[in-house]
Amino acid sequence: MRFVLLSCLIVAVLGSGLYFAKLTVDEQYRTLKQIELEIKSQTEHNYVLQAEWTFLTRPERLLRLSHSLLGMNSITPERILPISSIPMRRSVTTSILNADAGVENVAY
Repeated sequence: MRFVLLSCLIVAVLGSGLYFAKLTVDEQYRTLKQIELEIKSQTEHNYVLQAEWTFLTRPERLLRLSHSLLGMNSITPERILPISSIPMRRSVTTSILNADAGVENVAY
């Protein structure tokens, strides 16, 4: 008789533990589904934002806006300089020779 009562008690405790484990798993599953829906929604929102950004940064639109709002014009060929007009950096050996000769070493 005691064995039967003890067995029933053990089965009841294990059944309750299993039931509470099932409830926890179900709650975690609902949370997972909610997060997946949120991720899907944010992904779709990102696609919309990417399409808007692509539309707003079209080169012809930016050129038109820069001309009308900022008064910017295209670069004319007269404003493009040859490479020889760019000052070149002095070499290290020239700086050392000038420092030895008493000329102040200027950093660029």
